[in-house]
Amino acid sequence: MSLATGKGLPKDAGKFGMCTSIPGAHYLLATMTGALPLAPSNALQLGLGICVPEACRPGDVPLILNSTIGLEIIPDLQTLTIANVHASDPIDGLAAPSLRCWLSVAVLASLMLISVLSTAFAHVSASRHQDGSAFYCWCNLPSSAFSLIGRNGTLTKLVEQPPPKPTDSLNGLRVLAMAWIILGHSFLMPEGVSGYSNPQDITSSILNKDSAENNPMLMLIIQAEQSVDTFFFLSGFLLSHLMLKELSNRGPNPVLAVLLRYFRLTPSLALVMLVYYGIVPYLASGPFAVILQDSIFRRCDGSWWSELTYTMNFIPFDSDKVCMGWTWYLGDDMIFFVLGCVLVPIYHRKKALGWWLLLCLSGLSMGVTAWLIARYHLSPYVFDSHYTEYSYYAYSKPYTRAPAYFVGISAAWLLGTLEEKGLTRESQPHRRHPLAATAVAILSAAVLCLVVFIPATDFGASKNSWNDFESILLLDFGRVAWALSWAAITILCYYGSLNGKQQLQSYESQKLRFAAPLCRELRLFALDEFFFGTPGMDTPCSADLWCLPAASPCCLDRHFSLLQCFHCWIWNMETSWLCNNEVIKLAAGTSVQYYTFSGMAMAPAT
Repeated sequence: MSLATGKGLPKDAGKFGMCTSIPGAHYLLATMTGALPLAPSNALQLGLGICVPEACRPGDVPLILNSTIGLEIIPDLQTLTIANVHASDPIDGLAAPSLRCWLSVAVLASLMLISVLSTAFAHVSASRHQDGSAFYCWCNLPSSAFSLIGRNGTLTKLVEQPPPKPTDSLNGLRVLAMAWIILGHSFLMPEGVSGYSNPQDITSSILNKDSAENNPMLMLIIQAEQSVDTFFFLSGFLLSHLMLKELSNRGPNPVLAVLLRYFRLTPSLALVMLVYYGIVPYLASGPFAVILQDSIFRRCDGSWWSELTYTMNFIPFDSDKVCMGWTWYLGDDMIFFVLGCVLVPIYHRKKALGWWLLLCLSGLSMGVTAWLIARYHLSPYVFDSHYTEYSYYAYSKPYTRAPAYFVGISAAWLLGTLEEKGLTRESQPHRRHPLAATAVAILSAAVLCLVVFIPATDFGASKNSWNDFESILLLDFGRVAWALSWAAITILCYYGSLNGKQQLQSYESQKLRFAAPLCRELRLFALDEFFFGTPGMDTPCSADLWCLPAASPCCLDRHFSLLQCFHCWIWNMETSWLCNNEVIKLAAGTSVQYYTFSGMAMAPAT
């Protein structure tokens, strides 16, 4: 049992698989705070997996840790003052499958069966009618909606090469933004479930001054959240660009547009929530299973309905209590879409009024954000309470994130004005001033790099050194500068000034749409532990993979190489792409990286 007990502080989950295979043994996960006697105010959060006789229960853990045997097994505890000891039982403490679980399984199985039957029907119909006339009649529309093959089949659309469009370069931008978000979430979200086994190598402390946060390259992970503003810009640009064309022809109905958008997005969102809330918690197995169940149930039990109404950024107000926290983007985007459906028709009729309203709303949003930052002293530093406060007051609220969306809307307006003045793609205006186009592209790239790396001056040895004004410049004006830079690059690509950038419009990139980010987070929150083994097994995406090393932005811990770290990131990307398949996305959501603060000895993954 001693060999299966975690001994390495601050966090070591031990060997769950070994402990559960020992007859008469029982695994418990203990969390506590520990401080040196000479520095009681600098308490650290500790976590240990302990293997005890099966007669022991969570309430016995404080006595065990303070006993002579416990101190001999875990000698590091002898030098610390232990307090706030809590223990969970990841075996007997798990909630059994409820009626909600079985109903969710039934719905999921029914959808998969419908998809299989629809695909078989499509195949039979196509084989009987070579011209496809019977298959494409209106009476077959219900089955074709779930079919994997046929003219509108998922697999057909997945590999279909659509005709080129002037905005194809945005597909590449979408892929880059999604890849960056996946990278950031892959490294940062383990803290939400289990934590890291080497926090002393991530954040600067008295234990380690040469930590990862002293390396500016860590900003490539921390600042991945800037990609969300990229998506807001893309949404605003495409809405405005396409709606202006519709208004020039026949004029869309804004109310109908909002309803169609709701009915287009909500089924996928509801399906992901069905799996995440109704099935995932009951598949949990491993040292953090109870923590996983609690993190889902305590959030979703009272607020699952706010997901379906896209009010999750207001009900509940605390973003940490949102059922599926990563869906906050959808709530903001829906609100911005409604605003766009009002602003764009106004601009189409009276351009000056449209610009005035857009600038007023943008100024109001930036003013509110600046007030919140100054009022609550918010800052970009993520390794203390500043991040919690920023997340609570400002990060996901639509009234603080709107400017990037409005920049997208205004970029489409500017593009339309240029075309009205004769600067069309056919006229190739970039050939008239190639140096100016290059200068704008370089300036935009410089601004993007500045926004990414400038927060490094508030990390490491200089952490929390920024005042409110500097935080406002980054968290408020920095987001606008980020969106403006992408607006400039987008317009240059539209006119063909950046041919290299335009090569990013591969057909695969167009498949990473709505379902991929939904399924991505379903993977990131829970389930690799169920399908790739329990801690202690030889798995490529587990254990110390999540140990961010000292003075390195990548995973270069003693157990894992950069290649293995890159492999797990690629796994995230591959399964995100697969999630767009109507059947595969139901299963790919279960292929995830599990989070562990294990300090176990394990063989290097191959």
